[in-house]
Amino acid sequence: MKLGINLRLSQSIKLTPLLQQSIKLLHASQSELNDLIEEYLSDNIFLKAKETTLLSNKSSKSNYSSDENYYDILNNEEINQTLREYLVENIAIFNFCAEDQLTLSYLIDSIDENGYLIDSTEDIRNSIPIVEKPKIQRVEELLKIIQNSTHPGIGARNLTECLIIQLKLINNQEKICNIAKKLIKNHLNALGNKNYEELKKNLKCNEIELSDAVSLIKSLNPKPGLIFQKSDRTAYIAADVFVKKEDGQWITRLNEDNHIKLKLEENANDLMSYSPERDLKEKFQEAKWLIKNLNERSISILRVSREIMQNQINFLENGESYIKPLKLKKIASDLELHESTISRISSNKFIATPHGMFELKFFFNSSVGNESPDVSSKSLLSKINTLISKENPKKPYSDSAIRKILKEDGIEIARRTVAKYRIKLKILPSNQRKV
Repeated sequence: MKLGINLRLSQSIKLTPLLQQSIKLLHASQSELNDLIEEYLSDNIFLKAKETTLLSNKSSKSNYSSDENYYDILNNEEINQTLREYLVENIAIFNFCAEDQLTLSYLIDSIDENGYLIDSTEDIRNSIPIVEKPKIQRVEELLKIIQNSTHPGIGARNLTECLIIQLKLINNQEKICNIAKKLIKNHLNALGNKNYEELKKNLKCNEIELSDAVSLIKSLNPKPGLIFQKSDRTAYIAADVFVKKEDGQWITRLNEDNHIKLKLEENANDLMSYSPERDLKEKFQEAKWLIKNLNERSISILRVSREIMQNQINFLENGESYIKPLKLKKIASDLELHESTISRISSNKFIATPHGMFELKFFFNSSVGNESPDVSSKSLLSKINTLISKENPKKPYSDSAIRKILKEDGIEIARRTVAKYRIKLKILPSNQRKV
């Protein structure tokens, strides 16, 4: 064997401990943050809490509960862990390079509480803050790792993919599973309308096989993320920020009661000067970083909250029906921050407004489109919901009637658009609402 020396130049990514801690704190909800701080306080002799009431979710009472729980398939018992904690813990068992770790982090951040991937892989790829983006094929491969190495259905992009992932794990029922897959992929509408004769003909199966396939589909979990029921889903939700009108101006402030402040122990510097131990120096550095990152987290939440509210004055003045279309990109551009930073800040952070408590990301929404670009999708949903809630139950509004009423308010949309948003609200057509 011939030995030789080769020189190779390559780029690699390495997240510093400070950056890793900053990202973790920025994304955390208040209850998650309180848990983290309690861990740091118990583990770091240099840290001390200022005179602040810790809103520990261990002692908080439940004011919020989920209306939907699923237990029917594949050991769907509730798990006392947040979905994000579960994903991070499960993916951590694999050995990935720094670039893959960063991509996985962004994929996990894009999975909602139901377990679905809410952003496209292309958008996730573009949001990763590195010069040389990962190939889209690699992003898809890492998504498959999440889907195949975690709870069945987690990481799916839609209901069809979610159910198909679960069916792949069922053994000894190949024929019924194949019928179920065809039902899910091609015949969900017919199944919803209970067109069983048509389904038997199209699927070339008998009544018993069709019944077994339908029962199997009903046993699947359409929202696999909801089995994660840690205290952040049941804890009292306190606002991170408040917005109030004072002297004719809308003022946004941090909730100081919810804002935990830390400081260094008074004798920290003396202790360091007399101790040469490396571990002690690392703990001292960790304490300083934590205090710095917590301060920056508070400033970032306040800045983003203020900017969002400045763009939603109509909502503050008039209510939910007046929410404007707003994109992450606009807030990121105005504040000169990256879109991924805005996304982390707006997730799991709550603002108290005159019209109720809302998650910050609630205010990001698209316009209705070319039909009425100045009207947001959430505003239209609210208007349609309000109209139907006030209708005469003996003479409910048809989609065409709703379209005409909205047109009188200056909102030009097609009847099919009204129908689409009515379906989103899970409201039946007028002929089925009539009393």
